[in-house]
Amino acid sequence: MKRRLKHIRSIVLLGTMLFSFAACENEVKQVQKLGADERIPMEIQRDFVLTYSDSTYVRMSLEAPLAESYPQLDIPQREFREGIKVRFLDELGIENSRLRAQYALQLIEKDLWEARGDVVVINKKGEQLNTEKLFWDSRKEIIYSDEFVKITTPTEIIMGEGFQADQNFSKYEINKVSGIINIEEEDDA
Repeated sequence: MKRRLKHIRSIVLLGTMLFSFAACENEVKQVQKLGADERIPMEIQRDFVLTYSDSTYVRMSLEAPLAESYPQLDIPQREFREGIKVRFLDELGIENSRLRAQYALQLIEKDLWEARGDVVVINKKGEQLNTEKLFWDSRKEIIYSDEFVKITTPTEIIMGEGFQADQNFSKYEINKVSGIINIEEEDDA
């Protein structure tokens, strides 16, 4: 009888362990599915710094107060909800242009960025682009937008719907120009 009772206890213990294991495995799968379905960051970084180099030269430096990574999504991405500041550099490490935005999203595998909210790009000639939305294709090294843009140069302000430029913002083309304002310098007589 003792032996039979011991055998029953072993079966019950084994059954409990198997049930617990199956329940834990189901919970792990549910958590993994939840993470894949919802935008829950898998990695959060404060004071994020990203540097791209090419042939031993630093070509771009990005700083952000917060970066949240989502590698589990079908299209892995990194979100910068507190904005970004980017500096594009030449082979000598001299700044060609800089970009800032209040929000950015990086599609990691496509090397495609979206910047939104008071986006400003300034080139080494001092020309400034203002828009609310900008895309940056780092593979093609271009920036573009289909939104309203305003470009301020030392001599004029040009407004339009959409534009495309190299990432250094040294050569650009504005689509659907809606206005040009000439800036006259005042003489101090």
